[in-house]
Amino acid sequence: MGLSNFPNGVSSFGIPVLGGMQLPTTTGKYIFVSSVTGANGNDGLDSDHPKGTVNGAVAACTANKGDIIVVMSNHAEDLDAATDFVVDTSGVRVIGLGEGDDRPTFTYTGVDGSIEMDSANCGLYNLLLLTSITAVVMGININADNITVDTCETNWDASGDDFITMIDVDAVDGFTLRNSKLIAEDGAGCEEAIRLDDCNNVSIVDNHIYGAFTDSAIKGEGAGGTNLLIAKNTIYNSDTTAGFVVDLDVAFTGLMTKNSCGTLYATDPETTVDPGSLLCIENYVCNAVDESGAIVPTVIST
Repeated sequence: MGLSNFPNGVSSFGIPVLGGMQLPTTTGKYIFVSSVTGANGNDGLDSDHPKGTVNGAVAACTANKGDIIVVMSNHAEDLDAATDFVVDTSGVRVIGLGEGDDRPTFTYTGVDGSIEMDSANCGLYNLLLLTSITAVVMGININADNITVDTCETNWDASGDDFITMIDVDAVDGFTLRNSKLIAEDGAGCEEAIRLDDCNNVSIVDNHIYGAFTDSAIKGEGAGGTNLLIAKNTIYNSDTTAGFVVDLDVAFTGLMTKNSCGTLYATDPETTVDPGSLLCIENYVCNAVDESGAIVPTVIST
């Protein structure tokens, strides 16, 4: 028996190649989604008969079998409620095809619209998340253990459109955010790009975070957590009144290393970083244009 149900377009070893992107091998199903040609009455088992929504594809998945939802280029969905995009089957990856504006686009049209990651060992890849209204409560709600968000982008449509929190991570063990862009408007902005509360084994690595964050780009609250890694991110906070870069504020333990940060908050750069209980190695903060960043914290371990 072959490695997948994919009947067409297989290059080798059961790996389908579509739109220039090579998908991972799986012994589970590939389930295709397209708002252009799809319908939830289809079985979704090939690109000629795709499902119409991600929810329709999730319903066709089997838990912990390695099923992959392939969201085709130019797919579009509106999110106005917390029930519109729910990954509640364990072990499922949602992978978008396409580059730039051709990526699958999920537009937030209601303040309660969100992506709900409700089952463990799941991931989101190469999706564009776009708010078209103000004060969307949260873009992605991480509710389960061992979730990955990779190569995704949160952004805004027109001036005044914003999230309150782009990614909320609360009471989970295992979350990875990597290779992603979290973009807010310089004017309207949002409260925080990432909110962390009572979560362990979190990695935030190789991301670009930009915009006006009135609270902090990365915010820690509540019960803290252990084994937090914040590494190799570029963070720019254009808020001039509170412009914190990282404000963990509570007892997170782990490591913060090799981050390059800028803020327009005209205060001591060290003030804009509260690493909680993290060990810090070679993090730079700049607080004015045409100046070089300083290493923070300034106290050096000997």
